[in-house]
Amino acid sequence: MKIPKKALTYELFMLVLILLSFALIPYHNFWTVLLNWAIWAIFTLDYVARLVRAEDKKKYIKTHPFQLIAIIPAYGLFRAARIVSLFHLLRLTAMGNRYLTPLYNFLKTNGLNRFILIFLLLVIFIPVPMVFIEPEIHNYPDALWWAIVTATTVGYGDIIPVTPIGRILASIMMLVGIGFIGMITSTIMSYASGKKKRFSSTDKIAHITKAIDQIEELNEKEIAVLESYLAMKKKDE
Repeated sequence: MKIPKKALTYELFMLVLILLSFALIPYHNFWTVLLNWAIWAIFTLDYVARLVRAEDKKKYIKTHPFQLIAIIPAYGLFRAARIVSLFHLLRLTAMGNRYLTPLYNFLKTNGLNRFILIFLLLVIFIPVPMVFIEPEIHNYPDALWWAIVTATTVGYGDIIPVTPIGRILASIMMLVGIGFIGMITSTIMSYASGKKKRFSSTDKIAHITKAIDQIEELNEKEIAVLESYLAMKKKDE
């Protein structure tokens, strides 16, 4: 499917805004804050416009959760969610249609996309209370670092929860991290197995199509034998 030039230009413009938003992360001054809010306003208008144009609005909200998270007006906190919008926008371009469609198919296997959503939400939100309840965690970036290290089961040990609530949250992150690794492993196996079956079906269809193309080369006697065989197979079923 060829994308109109205007639509492609618009999507590339949104892509530039996303990349610009990431480039501004290290800088904290009046102009960068103002620019970030301007980018947020554009994202919000884009989301609202797409939502208004969607025929099934509930379905649109369910299928675009990260776009909704990305427009929440919390400076810096939810900016990481915009990286998923990057994949969404790239998919709308010719390059995305060619290279990222297999990735989307993989993410849909076994409901991995939903599990990733839950995983990312926990990684984003659980660090928030950790800033207030843990004496060793003084800011959100440190808490986010701890959450990522814990969820991926790396366990550097540079930040250790000491409060009961902190340890409960850490346990949740560890269990989710272990489940996430297992989910990815099972998804890879299911995707590979399904892909093999799809290739097998494609080969069969190609073989049948080739045989049909060659039917004109058969004589009347051979066609009669073929019809008799097909009739017999139909009765067996």
